[in-house]
Amino acid sequence: MLSIENLKAAQLTNPNIVEYSLDLQTSKSEWQFPLLKNNVKLEQAGISWYEPFSHSFYGGLEVGYTELSQADNPMPSAQFTSGEYIGLLFRYAAVQQSALSLNLHIKYRYNRTEGKSTLQNSQFAWHETTFSSELVFHSSKNLNLILAADYLQMGGEQRDSGNITQLTTFKNVQEKASYRAGIEFIPYRTGVIGIEWSSGIRDATKLYFKRKF
Repeated sequence: MLSIENLKAAQLTNPNIVEYSLDLQTSKSEWQFPLLKNNVKLEQAGISWYEPFSHSFYGGLEVGYTELSQADNPMPSAQFTSGEYIGLLFRYAAVQQSALSLNLHIKYRYNRTEGKSTLQNSQFAWHETTFSSELVFHSSKNLNLILAADYLQMGGEQRDSGNITQLTTFKNVQEKASYRAGIEFIPYRTGVIGIEWSSGIRDATKLYFKRKF
């Protein structure tokens, strides 16, 4: 027989609801250009939402604003650029229990930023595909613990125009895996405040505010 606490936990993991989230993230990583590696920093703010297609399968979208900094880039107009991203989200809830959930994610994101300096313009366009497996431990009705592994494949182009006109490709460095740990606070049944830390191919901190309907 289910207790009241188990029932509440089951409601929190029920996939048959719509989720909306405000996401704030800062991350550092390396990009491999033909002749050098650049240290890059991304600061992003966006919204995402999921809707159920079935009892266990979600689909969604994300859109947001991004700022890209890379002091190592030899092109001044490319050292700070800003723009936007848009993405497709898919999630399969493989396990849903009162104490534990296992979610499998596929995310595709397209990013575009632009920067200018005197007589020079630089644009970046890159795509990212991320595969994730995520364990969520429902420690109590007000607290979740998250452990996850991410595999990232990315690539794109730097397009320069002006005094120098050129097209340069880049991709993520050889290492492609990241690992995440996070905590979710549940102040009320349909609200979540979460923070996650990542290390590996991308060192990142993410803060999000999620609402379920």
